[in-house]
Amino acid sequence: MNTDVVPLRIDKITLNKIDKMVESGMFKSRNGALNIIVKAGINNFNFWTNIINMSNNYDEDYDNKISLRLGNALNKFLMERDRF
Repeated sequence: MNTDVVPLRIDKITLNKIDKMVESGMFKSRNGALNIIVKAGINNFNFWTNIINMSNNYDEDYDNKISLRLGNALNKFLMERDRF
C-alpha cells in the first residue's frame, strides 16, 4: 500500500483517548489507530453525504402525481379506518 506522511495537529483530549486505545491493545500504535479512525470517519461522512444527495434528488412532482392517482381512494380508505 502506498502511503504518505501527513503532519497532524490534534487536541490533547482526543490524543489521550487514542493513547488509551493503544495502551489497551486495541491498536499497535497511534499511527495504526489514526489510520483506522480516519477511514471510519470517511466512511461515516460518505454515508451522510449519500443521504444528503438522495434528499436533494427527491422529486416532489412524483409525490404529487401519486397523490393525484390515489385521489379519493386514499381518503376513503383512511375514513373507513377512522384515521382521517
